[in-house]
Amino acid sequence: MEWSNELFVALPSGCRICYQTLGNPKDDAILVIQGHSTSMTQKSDDLLRLLCSPPGRPAESYFIIRFDHRDTGRSTSFSRPAVSSDGSNASRAPLYTLTDMVDDIVGLIHHLDLTTVHLVGMSLGSTLAWQTAVRRLPSKTATTVMVKSLALVFTSPVGRQQRPSDNLPPLHLEGQWLLGEAFTIPDDPESNDDGWIAAYTQLDLALATQPPTDAERAESRHHSDITYRREKQSGNMWTKFNHSDASGVRWPRELLREVRCPTVVVHAEKDQLFPLRHAEAVRDDVPGGAATLVVLEDCGHELPQRVRGKLAGAILDNARIGQQLAEGR
Repeated sequence: MEWSNELFVALPSGCRICYQTLGNPKDDAILVIQGHSTSMTQKSDDLLRLLCSPPGRPAESYFIIRFDHRDTGRSTSFSRPAVSSDGSNASRAPLYTLTDMVDDIVGLIHHLDLTTVHLVGMSLGSTLAWQTAVRRLPSKTATTVMVKSLALVFTSPVGRQQRPSDNLPPLHLEGQWLLGEAFTIPDDPESNDDGWIAAYTQLDLALATQPPTDAERAESRHHSDITYRREKQSGNMWTKFNHSDASGVRWPRELLREVRCPTVVVHAEKDQLFPLRHAEAVRDDVPGGAATLVVLEDCGHELPQRVRGKLAGAILDNARIGQQLAEGR
């Protein structure tokens, strides 16, 4: 089974979103929301194939949807003007908010005419997922779209900013340092495609907690090659870092209290960005004991081959619970 061609939807906001699908559209949909500055092609699609046709679960199959956030892949690029409309310096003014990014997701769901959906959010994508889940999502054929389940992977209730009342440890500096060290600009950047692909690969593997295997390095280079060429074509090589401005606010922790579907929080034991206490807080904030926590041992803020089966199993188990509740079983 192969991915669809790249498809596009023009949203009322003027933003154009690129997306792909995998599997049978008659199956329940799983919409995958990637993290900060990450396009749909940057990470291995092994996990998504495990979700589409789960090994050892012949009765389960899902219609997988992945997409490029604005400012990534082949979605709309938002260039930063030198000055704002009133003539002042606009260099640090956010071009859009997390709410705008959620609007993109809602628009894609509406475009696909979904009446039910399971949401999987990775890192920054996790807060976008829970903000989407608590929206009243309009449907073309039903009153509202039912979010059957929610999977929040490598998450925090607040992100980089928090209030004293949040009572959480600060983010780990290790991950920020590793990512900063890994980000390099190759010599002759205008024409050095191989150098850029190597740079994308180095950044992709920066948070590995074990030396990547040869297969993992080859896999990362393959997806980095695809992603670099798509972003070079669309002009998103630099604008994807607009996500830093959009996400640099306190995430709306209070909305977790409005989640009404089965939720699994998956966190890495050695996550270099978000302390485990942040994931525990997300679990605890979802009301009614509807959220569970799964910890990936010997793993950081990454998706190496050794943890994908466990992660897929956690997502699928939670989706099954959501399916059963929706059917009244």
